[in-house]
Amino acid sequence: MSTEAAQSLQAAQSLQAAQSGSSSADLTTALAREVVATAAAAPSIHNTQPWLWHLGSELTLRADLDRQLTVVDPDGRQLLLSCGAALYNASLALRMHGLQPQITLFPDGDDLRTRPLARISIAGRRPPREAECALVAAIPHRHTDRRPFDPRPLSATTIDRLRVAAEEQGAWLTAPTDPNLRLQVAVLLSRADWIEAHNADYQAELAAWSRTAPAPDGIPRSVVVPTDIPRRSEFPLRDLDVDLTAAAGIAPELAGAIERPGILLIGTDADTATDRLRAGQAMQRVLLTATTLGLVTSPMSQAIDMEGLRDQFRAATGGLGHVQMILRVGYPHPDSPPMPATPRRTVADVLRIS
Repeated sequence: MSTEAAQSLQAAQSLQAAQSGSSSADLTTALAREVVATAAAAPSIHNTQPWLWHLGSELTLRADLDRQLTVVDPDGRQLLLSCGAALYNASLALRMHGLQPQITLFPDGDDLRTRPLARISIAGRRPPREAECALVAAIPHRHTDRRPFDPRPLSATTIDRLRVAAEEQGAWLTAPTDPNLRLQVAVLLSRADWIEAHNADYQAELAAWSRTAPAPDGIPRSVVVPTDIPRRSEFPLRDLDVDLTAAAGIAPELAGAIERPGILLIGTDADTATDRLRAGQAMQRVLLTATTLGLVTSPMSQAIDMEGLRDQFRAATGGLGHVQMILRVGYPHPDSPPMPATPRRTVADVLRIS
């Protein structure tokens, strides 16, 4: 879906909301707490959870810039994707109460410290659809999984389902299968991985967000895949095992096997802050749709987190647009136990009520 089409869709939704009449009285304090708790289950780079909510007459989302990763995410791209994912979760939570959320994304141009990212009001009532109920049910089961996947390939029908999920949130999705393109993606990811491994500031930032003791944020050892096991993968993943105490085991059958997972590129035609928020909403819908289909996923964003490599990546993909996220996707190995949930901050930590 183009940027213009997405803007037209939002304008149409605004008109529909105005015609049906909104009722902010439906957005009670108790409901807002439930919505924010659901929103908090969204993914974020290094589990930084860079969002803040404010409940007044409406529910407002702001970026918590104190949680921005200044080394790996200097322009806030990943921060905005994370906030967009939380925004999508929030909208699903309201739908489970039969409420129709009206989401307003704020224009670009102002400092993110002084302006909100989005605002949610209630546009009316409508029973939740079966597909929405399935996505909500998937929220507690969606976890990033960096372990090797089962080698079973994704079907064309599955990829179409994921593509539609992205498009319905105003983004696009493609699943590269061309060997030359996959090779170029692998080369750029490897280059980014090498740069990060040799960047002392990046390593210090990663260590600062790595948790060896229970904490409400950051990367717990329970979800980190050990790096002392030989692993041959077509696409490198970020090495998060900073102290060699990782706990997420690899099924013996897959240890040492050549991994050729599916990859998904999610992007937008333009690259404004609003586009990145919209891409985050699309990413979360894709992740939840994947979960309903029995798939597991993990991000591979190294090649688009670095400005110079991002330009090369866009050229390598034939100028599709602005790739906002690269996802590794596949089926979990039957011998791999479910991944544990990463911890989250409490609602009191992220919600302000006036």
